[in-house]
Amino acid sequence: MTSPLKYPQPPVELAGAVEAYLYDCTPVPGCGVCAALVRELEEAKTTKRWSEAYDAAAEVRNHPHAERRQR
Repeated sequence: MTSPLKYPQPPVELAGAVEAYLYDCTPVPGCGVCAALVRELEEAKTTKRWSEAYDAAAEVRNHPHAERRQR
């Protein structure tokens, strides 16, 4: 019979592909909102606040930009 562990396990590290899927985004050049969100994303990743990092990356991906019409 084995006894269960009575102490927490070390944290699980996400594989590179999963991390890229969650946190990669492409800001639109010249957009101030995208630039601010990317700074927020980098700060959250640096301080390991993963939920905030995901939220910032999702906002960058979903931030609307008006399409310029060609005449």
